[in-house]
Amino acid sequence: MTDPVTAKCQSVFGIPYPYPWQRLIIAGVLDAVTTPMSEPLRQIAVLPTGAGKSLCWMLPAVLLEGLTIAVFPLLSLMSDQERRLTECGIKSVVLRGGQEKSERKKSWSMLKQGEVRIVLANPEVLQSPEVENRLEKLHPTFLVVDETHTVSQWGESFRPACAEMGRLVKAWKPPAVLALTATAGPYMRERIKELLFNGETPTEALADPDRPAIRYGVYPSLSRSHALDRLIRDLPRPAIVFGSTRPSVEQAAGMLRRRLKDDEVRYYHAGLSREEKNRLENWFLSSEDGILCATCAYGMGVDKKNIRTVIHLSPPSSVEAYLQESGRASRDGNGASAWLITTPEDCAVLDDLRGGAPHAATEAEVVARARQAVMRQFVSSTGRCRREMLLESLGIEAQDCTGCDVCGGEAWERPPEEDSIRRVARWNRGRFRKGQLARILIGRRNVEIRRAGLDMVRGFGMLSGWELEDTEEAIGVMIRTKKLKYSGLGRRGKGLKAVPGAERPLNCAGRGLNLP
Repeated sequence: MTDPVTAKCQSVFGIPYPYPWQRLIIAGVLDAVTTPMSEPLRQIAVLPTGAGKSLCWMLPAVLLEGLTIAVFPLLSLMSDQERRLTECGIKSVVLRGGQEKSERKKSWSMLKQGEVRIVLANPEVLQSPEVENRLEKLHPTFLVVDETHTVSQWGESFRPACAEMGRLVKAWKPPAVLALTATAGPYMRERIKELLFNGETPTEALADPDRPAIRYGVYPSLSRSHALDRLIRDLPRPAIVFGSTRPSVEQAAGMLRRRLKDDEVRYYHAGLSREEKNRLENWFLSSEDGILCATCAYGMGVDKKNIRTVIHLSPPSSVEAYLQESGRASRDGNGASAWLITTPEDCAVLDDLRGGAPHAATEAEVVARARQAVMRQFVSSTGRCRREMLLESLGIEAQDCTGCDVCGGEAWERPPEEDSIRRVARWNRGRFRKGQLARILIGRRNVEIRRAGLDMVRGFGMLSGWELEDTEEAIGVMIRTKKLKYSGLGRRGKGLKAVPGAERPLNCAGRGLNLP
């Protein structure tokens, strides 16, 4: 005989049965709410992306008689969860900022009449005294905080409402509180305990966060544009390109559209209107070959199963952030690649953050530096398995690697174009201005180059196939990182020169993709 949990799983969600980790979490919620005199449930559940976190709260919400409040840090995630509930025939109401009075009034009426038992909300709207008090009168039985790492990761910086969720736990006293995330190391779980559970010690359900279907790689380059161009041409789609700022993703999308001559490239960030975001989310969810350049405003929990490539334009702030974002790939388990583009300037920034200020550091600063040190090691080391480094930082012992550039013998120690640029500068003893060197490297025979006979110099066309703007970007990085020195031309100027420190052998242990 099928038990009620499995029966509901099949009839409502079309899923044959919950997996063991899901079943354990679901049982804990149901027991806390329905068993007389039971202890309240306070739990952190860490399940890898694609392991079915949504079912862990949706299934109990359907089975329970009381009110479930599910909190999401992003509107895109809230919309995605609303869509999934609707597709399963489950009614819910959404509470967020900017709603019309009539829409909010209808939601309160449906909740009061018991027509709806699920509320989807973001942290900010729950801080409204009116919303908080109205929900408290409805006596919530189950509070879910999804992507809970943001309680600490964002709540202690630019989203204070995320860190205020613990106050609601204390005020509402729901029988079950479940914190869901895909990645949370020991420090992050400790902060969740303090900020969400008010110092109480929650139970922990920790699954292996490894995503064996994802292959990890680091692409060292002097030009992010060149590296992105190379990667996106050689790797399968659909693809997400993550950038840290709004201008970076807008510029990346514009560059790719121009070079690929492809309109299936869009950008997404928090500055877009709700209508634009909805349009982009719907487009990308149905796209088979789209490229979405996005900030962290997109992605958490959005259920697009067939993403084949995730590219980061620069190192994220932490391993947790990197695993969250790279984990958008291969939810269907059919394989994907996650590449992180890095430049020498990134390493310098990570070194500065790791070193920190000379004053006595707080505990949070010490931990932040330690997390930056892990990212520094991840982007610069070619001697350790990438997967092993990621999992070790979360306190997980890695098993056999199922795919990374280091274990595949394809890891590059540094940008290979660095030595080409240094050689041309050294061979020609500082004869060129910056613009001239860029054109000589790519083999551009314009009037100035031909008149000066510079198309005959040694190393002409050394970076043939590169775009001029990418080569200029690479030269600029080398000047700023003191690999090249420029003192101008003329009687006293000495042009561009390679800084002493001759090229050393560039080590790449094997071939394979070998993109740089």
